Amino acid sequence: MFVRPSWRPTSPQDAFDLMEQNPWALLVSNSDEGPLATNLPLLFDGIKPAKQEDSFMLVGHIARANHHLRSLALTKTPVLAIFQGPWSYVTASWYPNRDMPSTYYYTAVHCYGLIEFQQEEQLDKSLEQLIQQMESDYPNGWKSDEIPRSEITRRFAAIAGFRIRVTRMEAKFKLGQDEPLRDALAVAEVLGHHQGQQDQALAALIRKHNQARST
Repeated sequence: MFVRPSWRPTSPQDAFDLMEQNPWALLVSNSDEGPLATNLPLLFDGIKPAKQEDSFMLVGHIARANHHLRSLALTKTPVLAIFQGPWSYVTASWYPNRDMPSTYYYTAVHCYGLIEFQQEEQLDKSLEQLIQQMESDYPNGWKSDEIPRSEITRRFAAIAGFRIRVTRMEAKFKLGQDEPLRDALAVAEVLGHHQGQQDQALAALIRKHNQARST
């Protein structure tokens, strides 16, 4: 991923926050027939590191009926997990002087690492982690103990749990840091008045990642 120095996050925590807030990821791997990709949720498994270059774990699961699984089980090379955060097309009409080309502001994190498959006990724990994390956003969210235990365990045969040991992470926060400050803040002002949560989140990120600039 092409990342100018000004587009790098201010700390690894910025990248980790994006991944936690946007866990719906794209898992990509190579195969004899070309690249394969599957959309799925990926969560942190264990402690997040203090440094971007330190390794960490992501956890997820995939349907056994998915053709991608057979390739993942054989691969000896790193897979790629792509997380996408807030983004927006930025029309030049939002700039005060309308003298810059239109562009996109966006955020993304790419994680590379080797895949490891789980035993049933580990899969059980990671599914419960997924339920608790995702349901926490909802008032009176659903809990797995609301249904018979057998309704959970009978599904284990249809899915394969895995972990990715991430050894390389690239993060890109392209938020106007290489443009005049007034233009970046003008974009944030427009997006901040939009109703959509994604636009408002992007506006907050633009302000955060340009706050140390004076011009």
